[in-house]
Amino acid sequence: MYKTVTLKAAFILGFLALLVAGTVFKEVLVLPFFIAIIVFSFFFTLKQLAEMTWIILIVSSFFGSILSIPGYESLFLYRILLPVQALLLLLTWKDWSWLDRRIRGLLLLLIGWLITASITLIWAQYQVAGFRNLYYIIEAIYLIGTGVYYLDSKKKLERLALLVCGVIIINIGVGVYEITTGLHLKKSALVGAIGNVQFLPSGTFFNPNDLASFLVLFLPVVLVYMRSETIVGKTVKIVLSFMSVYIIVATQSRIALVLIIGVLFLLILKKSWKWGLIILLTIPLFLQLPAMQEITEQVNKTYTEKNNSTDFRLEITDYTWQTVLDTHFVGVGPGNVQMKLAQYFPVDEQNEEGNISVHNFLLEVLANYGLLSALCLFLFLYLVWHFSFRLWRVNKNREAWYMLPLIISVAFPFISFASSTTLEKSYVWISFGIILAVLNHYFKRTELKNEKNYTCNM
Repeated sequence: MYKTVTLKAAFILGFLALLVAGTVFKEVLVLPFFIAIIVFSFFFTLKQLAEMTWIILIVSSFFGSILSIPGYESLFLYRILLPVQALLLLLTWKDWSWLDRRIRGLLLLLIGWLITASITLIWAQYQVAGFRNLYYIIEAIYLIGTGVYYLDSKKKLERLALLVCGVIIINIGVGVYEITTGLHLKKSALVGAIGNVQFLPSGTFFNPNDLASFLVLFLPVVLVYMRSETIVGKTVKIVLSFMSVYIIVATQSRIALVLIIGVLFLLILKKSWKWGLIILLTIPLFLQLPAMQEITEQVNKTYTEKNNSTDFRLEITDYTWQTVLDTHFVGVGPGNVQMKLAQYFPVDEQNEEGNISVHNFLLEVLANYGLLSALCLFLFLYLVWHFSFRLWRVNKNREAWYMLPLIISVAFPFISFASSTTLEKSYVWISFGIILAVLNHYFKRTELKNEKNYTCNM
């Protein structure tokens, strides 16, 4: 017994020693990673390893290059785990019986989106950008498909919600620090910013819009799936809601602010229409409090002092639509419209890569991949909304989680206007994986229930 304890202690101390050594010799950090995989393989089955790796992959995606090896910022945990998780998925794959036929159809539409987008690579002017863009489509489909695969029960969704709660708390903490100090993480696009922009929060994400969009998509997941029977649990949800609204106000994201207020109000009404009515009536009085004056002023500035931003985005939209017409709806090729738009704008209005972000994902899809590819994606989005609406309509008097897919599917088109590069945002596609997981679980359960009723009636 003492020998076993001694060996475990030696292993832990050795593991920690390697981590410490990695702060000086960066190459050493690779060793703990491989040691961890070997050790875990003795204690867990391949299936358990695959599920654990997927959860870690999802959580690490919210941090990106923050979880990187010092000095090797391009080699971060999410990128390391993605091929490992894909290999584990192939080794533990089971048949298609877990997947409802309707969800299978949705995934096939995404495959159709990828195939038709790949065809446009033939005439794309910028081939490297095209391959990079197609990779992000593959990654998006992978995140959605594995979300359905691994989140096959309500219990697993609750576990994920608990982890996402931790991610939200971290982002709120980082956001408050940024607002008060004007300092940011190295990953943030706000590093080196001056003036009022310096005090905008971006959390663990690249820019303020990404942080706001993340909170809009994932705060409802936490509020719906994280258990809160105790006073502490309910208090955590209330504090998270208030702080998330505060952070979103500070990001100056107009679309996200409207969405989060609407989402929270719908969830309150679902819980109790009386509380919803009370909150609605007390909002004017609440806004008169001295502590609310600064926030009210910030909201007012957000909606009255960003005309230049709005005009700029409308100008981008006009040029993007003109590009669609010039190509006769066949597309300029994957990821090429951003480069095509650069010819219409001066250098100081372009991003670091010399491109112009479309800020309209649906129009970007049409300009990049053409009408046929866009139809595949648009039909996917419509059917997701349609199934989500049916789920809510049939179960609108039951638990709040029946409303979650509808909330996310309605929020997505608006989020895609706020974000500059929706395709590259892994959190967006993870949210779709959650939607499809909820729908798949419900469809399979309903199908099983109907089969039992049919058998009993025979």
